[in-house]
Amino acid sequence: MEEIIKTLLAIDIWQIGKIFVLIGLGVYLFFAFLIIRQVRLMTEIVEGILTHPLRVVSWLFFLFSIFVFIFTLLVL
Repeated sequence: MEEIIKTLLAIDIWQIGKIFVLIGLGVYLFFAFLIIRQVRLMTEIVEGILTHPLRVVSWLFFLFSIFVFIFTLLVL
C-alpha cells in the first residue's frame, strides 16, 4: 500500500498536462487534414472564383498546425 501511495505522489501534474496538450494538438492536426480533404471535395463539385484561394488557405492552415505541433513537441 505504501508503494502505491509513493507512486501516486511521484506523479508530476505538469507531465500529465503536457500529454493532454499534445493529444489536443494531435486532434487539431487531424482536423486540419480533414479541412484540406473537405475543401478538395467541395472544389471538385463547385467551381468559382474562390476555389484557388480556399485551397491555399486550407493548406496554410494545415502547415501552420504541423508547425505548432512540432514546436510544442520540441518545447515541451
